[in-house]
Amino acid sequence: MTTYSPQFVLNFATGSASFSLSPEASLQLREALQTILERLKLNSGNTQRQPQPPVEFCHRAEDLHLEVFCNPNIWPSPHAAKVLVTLKTQLLRLSTEVELSRLREDLSHYLEAL
Repeated sequence: MTTYSPQFVLNFATGSASFSLSPEASLQLREALQTILERLKLNSGNTQRQPQPPVEFCHRAEDLHLEVFCNPNIWPSPHAAKVLVTLKTQLLRLSTEVELSRLREDLSHYLEAL
């Protein structure tokens, strides 16, 4: 009997990628995305912007390395923000910008499926 394990589907402007992501890693990713959102909100609409440190998330599984990076200082608002997502395996490296809101939505769908 095979057990079903949902795949995390990451959608980006020109396609998508799906891969296994543990429940623990998905919760850590959600925390990192929440940190990005909070740092973006600190400066949103504020004329006296306070520099915020960038946010990085790295997850290594047996065959996959996932990295998410965002510099909240370059985006005027949470709605405009994008993150750099890099997926690495032994055979492939994919780096692309993904809208923060899109990534948060994809992650919410995945967490609901767990």
